[in-house]
Amino acid sequence: MHPESVKALDADLYPAPCHHQQEVEDYFDGQALRPLTPAETDSLGELDAFFVAFSNRSGSTLLTELLNQSGLGVPPRAEVFNSDSIIPVCAEHGIESFTDYFLQVTLGWVQRGRVGFKIGPRQLFWLTRAGLLPCFGSVSVVNATRHDRLAQAVSLYIARTTGQWHSDMAGSGVQEIPYDPAAIARALRDICRDQQLIEYYAAIHGAPLTAVAYEELMADPGGRVGRVYDFLQVPAQEMQPVELAAVQMERQRSDRSRQLEEAFRREFALG
Repeated sequence: MHPESVKALDADLYPAPCHHQQEVEDYFDGQALRPLTPAETDSLGELDAFFVAFSNRSGSTLLTELLNQSGLGVPPRAEVFNSDSIIPVCAEHGIESFTDYFLQVTLGWVQRGRVGFKIGPRQLFWLTRAGLLPCFGSVSVVNATRHDRLAQAVSLYIARTTGQWHSDMAGSGVQEIPYDPAAIARALRDICRDQQLIEYYAAIHGAPLTAVAYEELMADPGGRVGRVYDFLQVPAQEMQPVELAAVQMERQRSDRSRQLEEAFRREFALG
């Protein structure tokens, strides 16, 4: 990839900086990046990278947990390219640039020449524009998705309303989740936009892309993880057994979420 080609595209064609990038840039006073040394470039060039790209409430945390169980070098339950992860680590350890942070987390998670991370779609564009992802020997995208987009949107709406994004997290104390069709529609629109960005990223860069549906992962975790191994061209014998019960996560659907889904479908169904 020619870095100047990306820079020549405007924000409509290559998404503008995400808030994570902006906060990191602000922390480093606009000097977040430094040039890679030839040795650092060579080290990244020897690695195959895969990114679990997701829209919110798609089951991406479950997927990274199972991939980690299976033996792949991917952090479970972590979004290492979020600014609220990057900045505290850099402050605590005196890391002087985002480039140094990127190298430390990347080289720290390598397993047998391969490394993976959970990432939002706009962060993919950010790290590519920064010239970091093109240094890898190869880049593949594993898209965590859901067949039932409305169920996903209701889950996102509930998380936004309560402030509780996972079962270990304290919520806002909201007792009743009201039916708010505009908020649910907004969540659905945001999910569809993120999914479109993931597919666009893979298309514009020619990156191999495979989708992993939450529903399929719940039904057959071992089989679905095995298909990711096939996609990444990792020998099947390297895969460790995965166990859904060991993940310690609650299912995303509840009686209230089903009620909200049904109310939305009744209101907006055609015919």
